[in-house]
Amino acid sequence: MALPELIRIVAVVGALAVMLAGLWLVAARLKAKNQGFGPNAVKALGLVLLVPALIIIPVALPQFQSETVAALLGTIAGYVLSQSRPEE
Repeated sequence: MALPELIRIVAVVGALAVMLAGLWLVAARLKAKNQGFGPNAVKALGLVLLVPALIIIPVALPQFQSETVAALLGTIAGYVLSQSRPEE
C-alpha cells in the first residue's frame, strides 16, 4: 500500500471519528440541558455531520473539482454563520 493511499485512509477514518464524537457531544449536551430538538440543535447536528463529510468527499473521491468543494464549503459557512434564533 502506497503512502498517499494510507494518508487517504487515515483522513477518512479520522473524519468519521470526528463525526461520531461530535454527534455524541451534541446529544450529551442536549440531554444535559434537558432540551429537545430545536433550530439550534439541528444546526449543530448539521455542522457536525457536514464538515467532516466535506473533508471525506475530496479525499475519497479525487475526481471532484476544487470549485465544487469550494462551493460546498461556502454554503456551509453561510449556514453556520447565519443568525441563530434566541432560546425561549
